Amino acid sequence: MPKTYTEVEKDNIRKALRREAGECLKRYGVRRTTVDELIKRVNIPKGTFYLFYPSKEALFLDLIENFSKDVESLYLSMLQELDENHIVTSLTTVFTSIAMKFYNDGVYIFLDKSELDLVMRKSDNPEINNLFSLHGGLLEELFSYFYIDNKEDIESFVCSFEAVLYIFLHSDRVKSIEKALNGLIRGLVLQMVE
Repeated sequence: MPKTYTEVEKDNIRKALRREAGECLKRYGVRRTTVDELIKRVNIPKGTFYLFYPSKEALFLDLIENFSKDVESLYLSMLQELDENHIVTSLTTVFTSIAMKFYNDGVYIFLDKSELDLVMRKSDNPEINNLFSLHGGLLEELFSYFYIDNKEDIESFVCSFEAVLYIFLHSDRVKSIEKALNGLIRGLVLQMVE
């Protein structure tokens, strides 16, 4: 008879699986991450994994969806603390935090379209592709908070910010990823608010 889990245990297992899926993404990518590696890292039986997810791709989809919710929550909490008198520093801090979450959670791997395609072929949710588009919504809302509404400047910033995120795919070549990001993002913000 399969083991039953309390709601707290289920929540903890899901969180652990998402966390380790992110670590495996950074280390192995989608293709080389196996269910066996995931269950070993979380220390659960294989059958338990399948109680939560029908496949590793389903786990990665869950990771993506939770990442999106977490970023929005992070952004909303940071928005409450923004200092309009120090716009460059405030926006740099927010964008760097969002970028580092992207990196630390391992979802930057999906910037590689072939990795995202491996997961998407098992998904019936066309909205997943939109989670990796920074156009619309989040970034524009941040700028509107500071009364920056020049559409061309915002579009240029968003494209540049996306380009900066591609540094993650070669982070092993960067001495301090967070310092590099902070400098690049600060430069983008300075251009935006000049």
